[in-house]
Amino acid sequence: MRQKRAKSYRRLVHHILMAVDNTFAESLVRYQVQEPTKQLSLVLHGKVKPMMTQCCIAALYHAEKEAKGEDARRISATIALAKTWERRKCNHRETQPPSDCLASVIGPENRHRYMLAADDAEVRRTRRREVPGLPLLHYAQSVLILEPMSDVTERHIAHLEANKSAISAREQRLLAKSEEAPAAPDMAAPVKRKRAKEPNPLSPSIRSGAQWPAPAS
Repeated sequence: MRQKRAKSYRRLVHHILMAVDNTFAESLVRYQVQEPTKQLSLVLHGKVKPMMTQCCIAALYHAEKEAKGEDARRISATIALAKTWERRKCNHRETQPPSDCLASVIGPENRHRYMLAADDAEVRRTRRREVPGLPLLHYAQSVLILEPMSDVTERHIAHLEANKSAISAREQRLLAKSEEAPAAPDMAAPVKRKRAKEPNPLSPSIRSGAQWPAPAS
């Protein structure tokens, strides 16, 4: 049964565009996840394509300058990992905070169908409350968590289902025209004429030679 579910998941999720923020990338290094892209693809049953914006990369460089010792080495490893991913152009001339940058890249409707991987609780809370159809992924004590469907996503789905079942404008016009058209006159059923019955050859009167009137032509 588990294998059948995995196959169905692979059919539904083919290619996952994952927007990764600086905090999630740091967690991958902190928890020593080997081959993160491969591991994420196995967990999500689909090919994962991680990408990071220029502003999130800049946040890592800024943190590296202020960090010391083990923290500095971890952030350096995080930067090296982020360089292996696709760079998502955010078109910000001045560096923005990662939360603002991700908000502009994802947008209010998530048209590019991103999955957001972020360990910043405020980023997840804001995107979860405002953007429908945005899957959220984060680490909780080295455990990878895929958050359940948000309320705004459930309301958006209900709205789409209601629009599907509603009558379109064209159908409303056709219905109004059919109600305004005059009703067709009722066609009276044709009256069947009674025809004279043929004599029953088994009748006793036939056998006795009685004469029956000839049937009407």
